Amino acid sequence: MLRLRVPVALRRPLRLANLSVRAYVVCLAFAGTLALFLASAMLVTRALSRHHLSALARENATLKTRVSVYAAALDTFRQFLVGAEQMDNKLRASVNLPLIPADIRLMGVGGSGPPSPEPKVDAMLRRLRFEQQSLAEIERAVQEQQSRLQGFPSIWPVQGWVASGYGFRRDPFTGASVLHPGIDIIAPCGAPVAATAAGRVIYAGWKSGWGRCVELDHGSGIRTFYAHCRSLQVKVGNRVLRGDIIATVGNSGRSTGTHLHYGVAVNGKWVDPSNYVLGPLSAN
Repeated sequence: MLRLRVPVALRRPLRLANLSVRAYVVCLAFAGTLALFLASAMLVTRALSRHHLSALARENATLKTRVSVYAAALDTFRQFLVGAEQMDNKLRASVNLPLIPADIRLMGVGGSGPPSPEPKVDAMLRRLRFEQQSLAEIERAVQEQQSRLQGFPSIWPVQGWVASGYGFRRDPFTGASVLHPGIDIIAPCGAPVAATAAGRVIYAGWKSGWGRCVELDHGSGIRTFYAHCRSLQVKVGNRVLRGDIIATVGNSGRSTGTHLHYGVAVNGKWVDPSNYVLGPLSAN
């Protein structure tokens, strides 16, 4: 039988004792220690694995919930987009823009970034970008129409009574039949005269026969003319809005009494001003 001899130093000098330790005892001790270490490692590994699996299970459940929520939100947004596209065509029709066919909308517009890994999401993003462009076009059209409407002479310049309308009449000074290029509105002297539309003052001063007068340019070839005024409240180059006071009623120039002469010209030709007002004339 194999024995190990281990020299042991004793306290007494120059004397050694040999202790015999069986080899299998050492092997058993080593094996036991190793087994204990491996068992501990396995227990720790199993505990970590169970914790990791539990965390993965919780994360998976959370992801499933989020996917369900995202799917519901995507479906809601798809329905909203369909309604928005229908309303978009109604708005385009109201501002005289061409309607967009459904197949063109479905094609959409590509973006600058990488495509989405989900085809349905990418398709909706393309449609959304197309809708944004269409709404921007509608906004520009609305702004242009608002600008034109603001320059449309749609109110009476002063409250009073119409003494003479647009058209041919006998001239009160010469008796000859001449075109009266506007309407004469009788109102108290000093009554405020309002701009009938937004525009720019292109004349403010004295003009032979018309006395003190103001002329406004409203764009789109439309101009308005206010004559026989007592005083002027604006200067050439001023910008005015509809309803702004530009003068007061008077009797200046070639006039038979206190009144305001109001004229409208389109592309350089006088037209009937009464065709450009939206409400009846009333007196205070």
